[in-house]
Amino acid sequence: MKQYGIDYSVITYSANTVQIIDSAVDKTHSKAEVVSDLNRRTQELVSAYREKIGATAWIDLRLGDSVLKEMEATSDWVLGYSVLTGYIVKGQFKMLDAPEFIPFWQKAAELGKPIFIHFSSRYSAGDVGNAMPGYMNDSMLHAGMGQLVENTLCLSRLVLSGVFDRYPSLKVVMGQLGGMYPFMLERFQMLYNMHLNGATAKGICVTDLKNAAAFMRNYKNYTDNIYVDTHSMSECAIRCAAEIIGTDKILFGSDLPITPAAWGIEHGIDQIENSKMSHEAKERILSKNAVDLLNLSNL
Repeated sequence: MKQYGIDYSVITYSANTVQIIDSAVDKTHSKAEVVSDLNRRTQELVSAYREKIGATAWIDLRLGDSVLKEMEATSDWVLGYSVLTGYIVKGQFKMLDAPEFIPFWQKAAELGKPIFIHFSSRYSAGDVGNAMPGYMNDSMLHAGMGQLVENTLCLSRLVLSGVFDRYPSLKVVMGQLGGMYPFMLERFQMLYNMHLNGATAKGICVTDLKNAAAFMRNYKNYTDNIYVDTHSMSECAIRCAAEIIGTDKILFGSDLPITPAAWGIEHGIDQIENSKMSHEAKERILSKNAVDLLNLSNL
């Protein structure tokens, strides 16, 4: 942090955490106990360096009833909660809008904590029966596109399933610039207008939230609930996203230690500082947005 001029860092968690948790389970420690121990150790770290480091709590949505207990147990010190876009539950891949995860969203809204979302890397955009020749091509397709599609799909399902209508105070932060989220909002707007016109012509009311079966959501009405981080590896993409969703909805993210510092922190900071964006926009992205979202003004 000192080397790169970073005053304060927030710990969040990635898809690798699932494998780490599972590998730590043994005959005497359940998954729920391992998760609690991870969060306890993180709390100790934050307590020792509270002026420099904050953290989210890792919440494993595979664990059913213990999820809400862990959220309550960590609520007095965490800045938010880290989850993945989806989980394998009883052999099926379930994204965050699944009915069994609704208690989690309700509790997050009650506690007033933002949710940090990372792709699970379990969603496949490749064709396993038609693998491409060449070194690491399938990995390139999965990491270069599949994970971004997973982020995009997760956010879209949260919006269209009505999670933000149930809990309008919720704030979520999606990594990797939200995948394609900022760049498809106008397309969703076009589709909304087309479907609205068609429904109106048929005498169907799709704007009454009380009529759940017919209600149609306009994606653009939920952008206040969604933040993204800067780990897209593209300054042009960050500028474009800033124009679409606003500079107040973007947080600096390094992806360290998954991405080496030279590609994550150093490259990422240089991208923002050398960008054509205004000084105010850079300040928002590098610090002010996080301070506002996480209530860090007293540091």
